[in-house]
Amino acid sequence: MKVLKGLLFINEKDVFLEYGVFLHEDKAGAHTNYNELLKPPSMKDYVAVAFRERDGEELPEKLPMPRVEPRDVTLQFTLLADTKAEFMNRYTTFLALLQSGWLQIRLPELGKTYRMYYKDCTGYEQLTYLEDESVYAAQFKVKFREPQPAV
Repeated sequence: MKVLKGLLFINEKDVFLEYGVFLHEDKAGAHTNYNELLKPPSMKDYVAVAFRERDGEELPEKLPMPRVEPRDVTLQFTLLADTKAEFMNRYTTFLALLQSGWLQIRLPELGKTYRMYYKDCTGYEQLTYLEDESVYAAQFKVKFREPQPAV
């Protein structure tokens, strides 16, 4: 588990050390989380004029500086704990962190920091029973909004 330390920081907290949370993939060799983070945002449309008397649309000869749309990013998390009490505490405090407002999501491996806010939990799966288990685990998908994408 030491390999999971230092991979993901939210508001400068190492979420694995603090909450037992890390980014997970559905299968070995997948890169779903990094694919989401590194996918370029959509471009904003250029202002165009469409005359009824002409085919197509007209744009300026020199296009203005390109700009991007805000984007939604869905990340997949796993939460681990050794006891039921620790699991419930980590779950509650991690959700409080996600719902606290602006989040600085930093991934040292990518050398990038994203400024986002929590939007929705799009899926939750309890992986173990909450009674008499040697490890307690859950996976969930969280949708974030990045109003001004870091390109």
